[in-house]
Formats: sequence, C-alpha cells, structure tokens
Amino acid sequence: MKIAYLIVGLLVGGLLGFALTDLLNQNNSPSNSDSIPPAKSDAPLVTATWQWPDSLDAVQAAPESHNIVYEDSTVRILQVVLEANATEPVHTHKWKSIMWFTQATPMTYYRCSLKNNEYLLADSIAIAQMPQEALNQGDFIDAEAPHAIKNLSNENGIAYRIEFKKEFAR
Repeated sequence: MKIAYLIVGLLVGGLLGFALTDLLNQNNSPSNSDSIPPAKSDAPLVTATWQWPDSLDAVQAAPESHNIVYEDSTVRILQVVLEANATEPVHTHKWKSIMWFTQATPMTYYRCSLKNNEYLLADSIAIAQMPQEALNQGDFIDAEAPHAIKNLSNENGIAYRIEFKKEFAR
C-alpha cells in the first residue's frame, strides 16, 4: 500500500510542479528584446545514451495496450489499456512524459534487462490498488527502459500518457 501512496505523491507533485512552472513562466516572461532567448524547442528529448531499438517502442511492441489518441512532430498522446489479468509485452517509452490513471487496478511492474539477446525479468514492484483520490492526477515521468506491466485485476486498467518528443522550457 505504501508504494501506491509514493506513486500518487509523485504523480500529484509532478503535475503541480509542471503546472505552476508553466504558469509562472507565462506571467514572468520578459517583453524586451534584451532577454535571453528561449531554449531551442526542436531538440529531441532522447539523449545519446538511449540504447533501445525502435521495435521496443510501446506502440510497436505492445500495440494492444498502447493506442495513439493524437500525434504530431512534438507530442504523442497514448491511451494505455491494461487488459484484465493480462501482462503486456516488454516495451519502452523513449520520451519524457506525463501519465495519469483514470481507472487503476492492482498491478506488478516488471523491469527487464537484455541478456543473450533476450529480455529477462530484472526485478518487479507490486503496486496495490491506488486510492480513488489518486485517479486523474498526472506525474512527469522520465523515459522508461524495457518493462512490462501485469494487471492483477478482473477489470481493465486505463491510463493516459502525453509523451514529449522535443525539449521544452520548463
């Protein structure tokens, strides 16, 4: 149960921090021409250390659970549906993102590692049912290496994820 509260706290804190930073940047943006120019907005968020193939991208590797709601050159919005009592295939998320659950279920998060050209379970985290107040609260998440999630419920789990393909000023 404690891990659920940790996740909820991270989700809420990240969303609030992101929203407040954005609001403050809008209210405090300089209007004179001597200001420092904003960060280049077309720089990719993926660093040179990203080592996983595109075939592990969530939409390609786990298309049954990752549905594109919207996509352009800067952002991709996914609806993630964790089928009841099912484990999604191993996949990655190479961009930073904001994620939130609209219908959470108990689950196990499996981190995977590559050994002899095969993705093997490295470790796992059991996540109990999130409290109702944690639903619809987003959190900023870094890129994710290979992982899979098993839904431990008889109901579908539903989440949304906004992936940022380009760097942005925060």
